[in-house]
Amino acid sequence: MRRFVLFCAFWLGVAPATASLPFTDEDYAIDIPTFEAVLGHAAGEEITTSGDAIRYLERLRDAAPDRVKVVPYAESWQGRRLVYAIIASKENMAKLDTIQADLATLSDGKSLTQAQRARKASELPAVSWLGYGVHGNELAPTDAGMALAYHLLAAKNDPQVEKILAETIVIIDPIQNPDGRDRFLHHFESARGLTVLGDTYAAERDEPWPGGRLNHALFDMNRDWFTLSQPETRGRVSAMLAWHPTVVVDAHEMGSNSTFFFAPAADPFSPFITQAQREGHEIIGRANAEAFD
Repeated sequence: MRRFVLFCAFWLGVAPATASLPFTDEDYAIDIPTFEAVLGHAAGEEITTSGDAIRYLERLRDAAPDRVKVVPYAESWQGRRLVYAIIASKENMAKLDTIQADLATLSDGKSLTQAQRARKASELPAVSWLGYGVHGNELAPTDAGMALAYHLLAAKNDPQVEKILAETIVIIDPIQNPDGRDRFLHHFESARGLTVLGDTYAAERDEPWPGGRLNHALFDMNRDWFTLSQPETRGRVSAMLAWHPTVVVDAHEMGSNSTFFFAPAADPFSPFITQAQREGHEIIGRANAEAFD
């Protein structure tokens, strides 16, 4: 799990700007479609629409149906689809329903003895839920999630990927706020000139109200995890609870004038966060810092 968290930390920590993946083309299987082949641009080179993000995951599924499954879980206020992609080894994908049922039994725990719980915990793959782009104007996370999906499916002779797929099931929710993202994209395309400027004062970055952060109902869904007032959040939380993930990553993008965030958070902590969870935050934060270093 430490290695898996470190791997995810690397992918979440690298904003994909115009940089290529840190491998050569020869390191990837040619039967798994790239960003460029499906969307016409590299990861982070252009703003990927919410629809295109899902289209890319569906193309990955079509290329590797024995290792990828795309599951719809909600519809936004404006009728855009929200989906998550399950990525697993061929062996785990073939028994996915059984694994999900066993995870529910393990999570409930009431029908199992302590020995049975320990055995199931050691036998079952851990589930990691990776969510991207709950704030629509934070663009890098969605492309980072799709880059991770490509790498997990296309990387050749990568022992780290092999270990991840042998021991875990990876769930990628590529775009949590499609309405906000596409609102930002509409403004960006309307304001951009012949040359895209990276300056903070550039017109394409001067968002008119309400900006792309919020969903259609102008709700910050990063504040909706417990109130569940939005259809996107209700669908997402229901899907999460059905999988009982061991690790949940909610990937954001820092502002250009901000530094990076590494867990754990500062005091005060919620009293509902257990000591074991806080220790997990410490592991993840140190893994992120190690990857950045």
